[in-house]
Amino acid sequence: MITTRQGALKAYRYFERAVILVLLVLLMVVILWATVAFSFDIIKAVALRVFGGIRVAQYVTQEDIVSRMGILHDVFGGFLLILIGIELMKTVVMYLDEHVLHVEVVYTVAMIAVARHAIDLNLKNVQSSSMLGLGVLILALAVGYYLFKKTLQSDAAPGVQPGNHNDERERE
Repeated sequence: MITTRQGALKAYRYFERAVILVLLVLLMVVILWATVAFSFDIIKAVALRVFGGIRVAQYVTQEDIVSRMGILHDVFGGFLLILIGIELMKTVVMYLDEHVLHVEVVYTVAMIAVARHAIDLNLKNVQSSSMLGLGVLILALAVGYYLFKKTLQSDAAPGVQPGNHNDERERE
């Protein structure tokens, strides 16, 4: 008989797979569109340079290409925001399932959030101190994650998977 907890975990897993599948398909569509648009812009720009006197469909400047790629900035930021939501849900599900807070997932959420913030920054208007702070934050997260993984590997006994040694069910 399936308990409420098992049913909730099963429903979450189906939900997570569905969201990830939709995101993957959407990401493939956006990347394909961006590649085709970017390739077309480059071909037009090269054709204009090669056939200088012949009128090419439309003159393409570097600013045109960059402005058309601006949508990617928004799309990638949105994807990362959804991934943050998925990782936070995963943290809650892992806690419900194992009654253990997984630090690795918290690090993952933090790194995705910092990456999303870095993507959202307008580099023309940001102060150097903010950039320095963001760099220090990225470095601190990377070092913390590395030390956490290293500690897990050194603490794990042979035959025990890293990350499962804190499981409350093993202590009972």
